Amino acid sequence: MEGVGQAEAMIALYDPNGTILFANPSYRRTFFLEPDEKIDWVTLMRRNHRLRRGPVVAHDDFENWLCSALSRRGKSAMTSIETDMHDGTWLHIVEQTTADGHILFTALDITRLGQSERTLRQERDVALRSAATDPLTGVSNRAHIMQLLGERIDAIAAGLAGEATTVLIDLDYFKRINDRFGHVAGDAVLREVARTIRAELRTCDAFGRIGGEEFLIIFPDQSVAEAERVVALLRQRIAARSMVAAQPSYRVDFSAGLTEVAAKDTISTVYTRADQALYAAKAAGRGRLKLAS
Repeated sequence: MEGVGQAEAMIALYDPNGTILFANPSYRRTFFLEPDEKIDWVTLMRRNHRLRRGPVVAHDDFENWLCSALSRRGKSAMTSIETDMHDGTWLHIVEQTTADGHILFTALDITRLGQSERTLRQERDVALRSAATDPLTGVSNRAHIMQLLGERIDAIAAGLAGEATTVLIDLDYFKRINDRFGHVAGDAVLREVARTIRAELRTCDAFGRIGGEEFLIIFPDQSVAEAERVVALLRQRIAARSMVAAQPSYRVDFSAGLTEVAAKDTISTVYTRADQALYAAKAAGRGRLKLAS
């Protein structure tokens, strides 16, 4: 990357976990990254938001916005967005994701672009994000997560991607929460569960809400054993959190079904196997993970 450091463009490279492997001086100045500092994108965004610098996040709930951003980031071969900055500048950002999950970030200052044109393009970006986002939890909605699953299957079939695993999650006895504490409390639990899960996943992992209390995770380039380890960690993290304000001691758990994704699969066959494994987990007493047979 010789000579990149003097470019006006902001350039950075992230690994599949979202950690910054390289950032040129222009990127470091714009996003307030110290020389030789290597942190992950989430930490950088949280820090800049707290200090009111870098990108403007016009959302009442920053963590919900962050969860939503992570549901899309690194899931497509190329993403193009525009954003305003706290210093008044306007950036055009392009992120290109490689087959192994690395993200190449480039951005240009397009502040000179007319305000009316910038507003129209920002409204377009907001509409596209909304179409892919579950409004309650901020993660991918059913249509978007299924689209990502289909794209992964196509990539495996074309020899452009390696193995992948899919996990279908269903919160145990969720109806009891709604019945006992009310639907507002139930919605709060769904939001907190989504944030807890998203925080433990890699940037390249896709995560969405299928509907109700059911969620789907896609682990690219991850074996069954590795996916099992992550699911076990997720159960620990969720069990450790107090999610019902009216009764802090109340704990939430989930059942899960796991299946591998193969080149011959369709969205329907993957979902059906994961759903059957989830049903087996529930039948076996809930609070556990079952593999598709």
